Amino acid sequence: MPSAAKCGDAVPVTTPACIPKTHEEPLARVAALLISISRNNSYEGRDPSVMPDALTSGFVADLLGIDIDELSTLLVDLNRRGLVEPCGSTLKLKDMPALERLAD
Repeated sequence: MPSAAKCGDAVPVTTPACIPKTHEEPLARVAALLISISRNNSYEGRDPSVMPDALTSGFVADLLGIDIDELSTLLVDLNRRGLVEPCGSTLKLKDMPALERLAD
């Protein structure tokens, strides 16, 4: 049996499998992640248009391989396009078909 990882071993952060590696454009990666989270919310009986507020900007930026400032800029871009809007401490998805097109 292989031994367990040592406490000091680092686990690399990788882009989730839900975001195809062909998504080189950061805006498309953000859209793909939002779609994936939305679908997961739906499967689990939650509102698919509302992102959980437990997701921190730093965590999402790490998942996407970008910095927090770039994530902020991309979310502002999505907001200006009318695809998302801030809703208290969460983010509301307003146009899923457009987000899906952006992610493709």
